[in-house]
Amino acid sequence: MHRHSKKLLFGLLPAMILGGSRTIAGTLPSIPLREIDIVSAGAVPDGMTSCTSAIRNAIEKTRDAGGGRVMVPAGRFLTGPITLYSNIDLHLAKDAILLMDPTAFPAVNNERPAMIHAGKAHDIRLSGEGTIDGQGEVWWKPFREEKAKGVKDAPRRPQLISFNQCERLEVRGITTLNPPNTHYSIKQCGDVTIKDITATAPNDSPNTDALNLSGVRNVLITGCNISTGDDNIVLLCSAAKEPGVPEVENVTIRDCKLGFGHGLSIGSYTSGGVRNVTAENISFDGTTSGIRMKAWRDRGGVVEGIHYRNITMRGVRYPVFISSYYPQEPAGPAKDLPANGATKNPVWRNIEISDVTISGSKNSIILWGLPDEPITNVSLKNIKASSQVGALVFHAKGIDFSGVEIASVEGSPLRLFDAKISGMTGTETKGEEVKFK
Repeated sequence: MHRHSKKLLFGLLPAMILGGSRTIAGTLPSIPLREIDIVSAGAVPDGMTSCTSAIRNAIEKTRDAGGGRVMVPAGRFLTGPITLYSNIDLHLAKDAILLMDPTAFPAVNNERPAMIHAGKAHDIRLSGEGTIDGQGEVWWKPFREEKAKGVKDAPRRPQLISFNQCERLEVRGITTLNPPNTHYSIKQCGDVTIKDITATAPNDSPNTDALNLSGVRNVLITGCNISTGDDNIVLLCSAAKEPGVPEVENVTIRDCKLGFGHGLSIGSYTSGGVRNVTAENISFDGTTSGIRMKAWRDRGGVVEGIHYRNITMRGVRYPVFISSYYPQEPAGPAKDLPANGATKNPVWRNIEISDVTISGSKNSIILWGLPDEPITNVSLKNIKASSQVGALVFHAKGIDFSGVEIASVEGSPLRLFDAKISGMTGTETKGEEVKFK
């Protein structure tokens, strides 16, 4: 049998029908059955001795043998940057902790490598019940001081984990803590499975996105618990590589718990296009935003075929927010912002949001398109929202409210400007100034 056929037999997880919706699941990685322990390669589990060389040697020895599992046993292992290769499973046993060595990441051309990186590789797994600790406080304090002084050219803080141009990638069971920058950066990867991970950092930690996915396809994210200082999960993309082919396609996110952070986001870069995304059975508790889509004329693209189902939000400031203005909306819907030559208008269309419960929120549903590029064809079904102020729909058409109840403490439950809606009656505004709660 051809070797690629074997991989399909051992690694294929087909698309499934779950709860009446199509779950995207790509091909799982195929890893050979051999194992090397990093302690046998010289790693010392005391949390103080640098284990970088020993871990690299274990990974490279496994690579040269044709692949397999690199085992990190219980203990505390201090390490600098390490690289994973094709057919490698880096497995952290229970009570295993990889500690990021802050002295091992000097800047080169104003950049720093990620702690764990793989590029242009295939069949990679990061697994186990262990923990990867970025010890980020060492990096956050000087960053805040530089920002306060207006410094803009300081070297970038290292990301914790970075995968670039990888195929058949799986992350399972791992806990990540306190990255200097993003927990996971996953770019231009296909057949990605992320399951049962925990990612945490303080809610004021700068730029600590948990799952930052750019230009990905065939992705399943399930069973994750995330509380962090920036986007909990974000999908984004730059310009499309192939005309008419979206850069982000076929993504399922389900059965996840999102705590503090900026929520489940699409954008702000969407110029490559986003299509066929389903998020279901998600709880948001204390996040800044829940369902968030954002872009501006300089970075917009077509975002379509997006489905959110069975969502619970408690204490979320912006429960549903789709905006063609980023980072700041104009003072009111009768005003626009100067395009300054930008021509990449955001296009939001064919979006379904259903079976949602919102409680204890300051704001409600906000749909804010451009005067020349309205948001189109959004279906809002079976939504119960309790908030301080009501919903806003500006520059939008084909917006259907079905079984939607909005209980607002202040003002009208629904305010409209340049909007065509059905299923609910709203109050027409004159485009006066809008201030969010």
